[in-house]
Amino acid sequence: MSNTTKLIHACLHELPKSIGQAEMDVASKCLVDSLATALSAYGEEPIELLRSLNIENSSNGSSTVIGYGDKSRPSDVALVNGTMISLQLFDDNQAEMRGHPSGPLLPAVLALAELKDLSIEEALKAFVIGYEMECRLGTIINPSHYEIGFHATCTQGTLAAVVASSIILKLSDDQMAHALGIAGSLMGGIRRNFGTMTMSMHSGIASSNGIRAAQLAEKGFTGDPEIFDGAMSLGDVFSREWNSELLAKNLDLWGKPFMIVSPGATFKLYPCGRPPLFAVDCAIAIQDTHNIPAENIEKIFCDVSFLYPRTLIHTNPKNGLQAKASLQYCIATSLLDGRPTLASFTNDAVNREAIKNLIDRIEVRVPPHLSEDVPAVRKAPFEQPVTLEVHTKDGKIYTETVPIHKGSPLNPASDADLKQKFIGCAKLHMDENRAHQILTHIANRKNSVRELMQLVKIQKNITN
Repeated sequence: MSNTTKLIHACLHELPKSIGQAEMDVASKCLVDSLATALSAYGEEPIELLRSLNIENSSNGSSTVIGYGDKSRPSDVALVNGTMISLQLFDDNQAEMRGHPSGPLLPAVLALAELKDLSIEEALKAFVIGYEMECRLGTIINPSHYEIGFHATCTQGTLAAVVASSIILKLSDDQMAHALGIAGSLMGGIRRNFGTMTMSMHSGIASSNGIRAAQLAEKGFTGDPEIFDGAMSLGDVFSREWNSELLAKNLDLWGKPFMIVSPGATFKLYPCGRPPLFAVDCAIAIQDTHNIPAENIEKIFCDVSFLYPRTLIHTNPKNGLQAKASLQYCIATSLLDGRPTLASFTNDAVNREAIKNLIDRIEVRVPPHLSEDVPAVRKAPFEQPVTLEVHTKDGKIYTETVPIHKGSPLNPASDADLKQKFIGCAKLHMDENRAHQILTHIANRKNSVRELMQLVKIQKNITN
């Protein structure tokens, strides 16, 4: 049995039987969290641009744009919804994947679940298996895949979306083989686009392409049916570590346990990239204890792993999108304003003189024990402790080290934290009663996805 055949058999026939209550509970949290982050992006310019070019609102459309209520084709809707979920960089993360699991996966699941009129429970079962695909694959094609410059959210996310789409569409083993082959040629997404509108569109691209590949295969369109085997396989192209035996051993681990449960998901409490969250927690802890006035700060040192400067490339951001992927800005706004909020990442907030003055005093350092020469650091560069030192003009030094940021599986956000996040994002565009109705609807997983998508429709369109 080839690796591709074994993978398909696991996804279509074996893994669904192993999904339990724990997996479904976390998947429900991913759904709630993703709807929150999508609603926080409602009305933003990148979303309006995508809607104008890709959504032809039609009474015959099967799938719904989150919040807007536009009805269109599943792949077009998934492009917009994926971008909405990821636009504010407020969406969930998974360390082993090295990316954002729900943004590229959930829109495909929701769009096709509407098409097939599935329950939330049926949809989330497909989500769990797609999640396993993108995270397990991340453990064997990295670190080189990420280091080369690929954005795992887009590449691995495409495969997650095509796996979940194949399950929902009830593709045969042969059809799914072709769907994977088609998806292999649709994978892309480079980290150079971090800090631009295209960064968040990576989730939309992955979700849309996953649907498109599965629907094409359903109609008989062909791709290489053994994309994970032989010369020029998907792994050969995307990773320097790849070999077929590595995948064969990895497949034996799938669902034992599911990665959505262990090690689990990271749910963000602040709307920025995940790597800066360690430094944000450091800054918050220092200010909560010492309340240092910005004008008394002489110098700030931040010690991080080697991959931080290579990933967070916007050292002096000029707009909100760049700031979300800027370690320097996230430190500065946390020291100056306290806990970062959506308002911290407006263009006006980013370009304040007080912020620029603080950024000029920040020096990012990579100490020897956090260099890429240390194998454990290279394997998990964003799981290393971050240390922040604040030197004041009166000669004092305040230091804080955060080994595990709040929201990660080992320092998890509470259910109350996540509920507060959802209510806060939803209340930007709807009353609190409607927000609670959405949570109640999701809690009963026998309810339909179609009804859910109508429930999250915002009653007035702020762009019209």
